[in-house]
Amino acid sequence: MTKYDTVIHGGMVVSSSQVEVLDIGIKDGKIIAREEDLDTNDAARVIDAAGLYVLPGALDPHYHPQYGDDLTQGSIGAAHGGITTLVPYIYAYKGMSLGGAVDQAFGDGASSVLDFGAHVAILDPPNQVDQIQDVFDRHVTSFKLFMAYRRRGMMAEDDMLLDAMERIGGLGGVTMVHAENGLGVDYLEQKFQREDKVSIEWFAKSRPPEFEFEAVFRAIQLARIAETPLYCVHQTTGRAVEIIRQAQDTGQTVIGETCPQYLTHTKQILIDQGPLAICTPPYRSEWDMDRLWDGLAEGTMSTIGSDHSPHARETKLNDNVFKTPVGTPQVETLLRVVFQRGINEGRITLPRLVSICCENPARAFGLFPRKGSLNVGSDADVCMIDPRRLSVIRAEDMHTTVDYNTYEGWRLLGTPVHTLQRGNDVLVDGKLKADLGAGEFIPASTGVPEMV
Repeated sequence: MTKYDTVIHGGMVVSSSQVEVLDIGIKDGKIIAREEDLDTNDAARVIDAAGLYVLPGALDPHYHPQYGDDLTQGSIGAAHGGITTLVPYIYAYKGMSLGGAVDQAFGDGASSVLDFGAHVAILDPPNQVDQIQDVFDRHVTSFKLFMAYRRRGMMAEDDMLLDAMERIGGLGGVTMVHAENGLGVDYLEQKFQREDKVSIEWFAKSRPPEFEFEAVFRAIQLARIAETPLYCVHQTTGRAVEIIRQAQDTGQTVIGETCPQYLTHTKQILIDQGPLAICTPPYRSEWDMDRLWDGLAEGTMSTIGSDHSPHARETKLNDNVFKTPVGTPQVETLLRVVFQRGINEGRITLPRLVSICCENPARAFGLFPRKGSLNVGSDADVCMIDPRRLSVIRAEDMHTTVDYNTYEGWRLLGTPVHTLQRGNDVLVDGKLKADLGAGEFIPASTGVPEMV
């Protein structure tokens, strides 16, 4: 019997602190060695990683399986993009129990090709906040609340936010917020529709940047009172970055997430691509985009999530933008887009990429060090990227149920060519090797997360 099931040999191993030419030894799905020149003769197989960057498998902490792609389909797309762990939202709709929603989602995840964690989105706060303990009992410790969408019955008023935050923080979990001033959005949407201002240029105007950073500031104050870690999803504005930094400077645990669409496009995309590109919050200015990249580079912003939520073309092409479903396909392109815009264009370093896309998402949601790390003892989830391999984004090549992509025609240098999950091949030269059902639910631990 060999010492190693697999040795990854001669690659440029990237951690959150450095890049080193090392070998990685894998046995029984775990990393058991990480050093120079392992004995390849004592390995059942050797992967030649010379010239490749060897990263921990990426995590997508912001995935919606309720729309065009369920968890199975989404895991296939994510796998083709170099991701090895998904953390999807479980929606607990009005009338559903939180525990029941989790149980149902675990059943839906049985055919995932990737390992997965979970967040619970509380959509009926008055009737569901009392059930938070039931979710912890199922080893899910992160909860999303909405500061918008009152007309859909999803919005948590400030008193309900504070109540939920106290309960979640008291149990060692993380409160996540969709931070927009929901009452302001409702007012402007109704006003614009009364005035027949329903064409594409009015969409972003109904959700101005002030609504985001006001809500971020308010959520931070409530989280400080509740003494709970706060995770601010899909941040789009430079001002929100400043507000998050100010809170972090006081010692408060506030984790900032942004998404690839806000790092690559301004609101001009709505004019160029129309309703197909609509997402919420909307795209912002070049200045905001630059501040988001700055925040990622210096550590204020900690994670990137795809916010993958595609909808069929026919439902998106609506004459009234306020009746257009929001969301775009993002999961399969996430890592390549961030590598192109971040690494190739000099906005972030390789170690910072690992922090943002691998280690910090795992740390934020109680999955580290099992996930997001190439240290001894971690799961052997590995993504090998060829920095010289070019890919061209075409919707027809994507593994999603929709037939459009906001990055259509983009040429991206740096392609995942080989990924492993717990030591098993997931993607090899663009071919999916993992079987349906290969993924497992990864239980989350509790505690205050520390970002790197």
